[in-house]
Amino acid sequence: MMTALLPWLDALPILLALAGVGLYLYGRAGVRARLAERARTEVQRQGMQQQGRRGQVRQSLSERIARLLRWLGRQAPMLSAAQRSETLTKLVAAGFRSPQALVTIMALSLISVLMLALLPVLFVWPVLDDQVVFKALSCLMGVYLGSLLPRVILDRLVAQRQQAIQQSLPDALDLLVICTNAGLGLNSALQRVADELEIVYPALSDELKLTASELKISSDMEAVLKGLAQRTQLEAVRTLVTTLLQSRQYGTAITQALRILARTERTARMMRLEEAAAKLSVKITLPMMLFILPTVLIVAAGPAVLGLMQFFATQ
Repeated sequence: MMTALLPWLDALPILLALAGVGLYLYGRAGVRARLAERARTEVQRQGMQQQGRRGQVRQSLSERIARLLRWLGRQAPMLSAAQRSETLTKLVAAGFRSPQALVTIMALSLISVLMLALLPVLFVWPVLDDQVVFKALSCLMGVYLGSLLPRVILDRLVAQRQQAIQQSLPDALDLLVICTNAGLGLNSALQRVADELEIVYPALSDELKLTASELKISSDMEAVLKGLAQRTQLEAVRTLVTTLLQSRQYGTAITQALRILARTERTARMMRLEEAAAKLSVKITLPMMLFILPTVLIVAAGPAVLGLMQFFATQ
C-alpha cells in the first residue's frame, strides 16, 4: 500500500505547485476582468456625461435662437391684424399651438425678406450697371418673395398635415366603432384610439388626444368637438363632428353612424387614389418627352444617321 502511494507522494509538491500557479493565474485573470469591467463602466459613464453636455449645449443653443426669433418678431411685426388671424389659424392647423408661434413666423418673415432683398444687391446689381429702375424692381421683387415664402411653406405644412389626417381617418373610425361596441364612452374611446394610432398616425393621434383632454375638463361637448373641426379645417372631420353631435342630440346609436361614416371615408379615400392614378399618365407625359424620347430616338436613329454621314463623306 505504501509502495503504491510513494509515486504520488513524490509528485505531490509538483501538483501543489501547479495548483498554486493555477490559482495565481485565476486570481490575476479575475483582477484583470474586474479592472476591465470597471474601465468599461467608467468609459460608458464619461460617454453619457459627454452626451448629456452635448444635449445641454444643443438645447441651450436652440433656446437662444428661439428667444432671438421671438424678440425679433416682437420688434418688427410683419403682418397686419387680418394676416395675423389667418396665420394663427394656419399655425394651429399645421400643429403649432404655442403662443409664441405667431411671433416666430413673423421673425422668420423678416429674415426671409432681408435675405431675398440682399440677393439682388449682391448678384443682380453688378450686372445692371446704372439702371436704377431695374435695381429697385429687383429689390422690390426680393422683398415680395421674402414676405411670401414663409406663408407658402406654412400652407404646404398645413396641406401635408391635413392629408395625413384625412388618410388616417377611416382607420380611426373603425377603431371608434370597436371601442363604442365594447361599451366605452366617447371620451374613453377617443383616448384609446389616440393611444393606438400614436405611432402609425401621429397627426390624428395628437388631435384626438387634445380633444379627449378637453372633454375631461369641459362639460360643453359641442364646443370641444367644434374646436376639433376648426383646428383641422377638414370637411371629413366636420362631418364626423356633426354625426357625433346629432347622435348625442337625438339619442341615436352612435355605432351604426360611425360605421357608415367609416365606409364613406374609405370609399372617398379609394376615389382619391384612383383620381391620382388617373392623373399620373398626364403628369408623366412631359418628363417622357424631355428625357426618355430623345434617348429612344438616339438609340433608334443614331446608326442610320451615322451611316448617312459616312456615305455623304465618301462622295
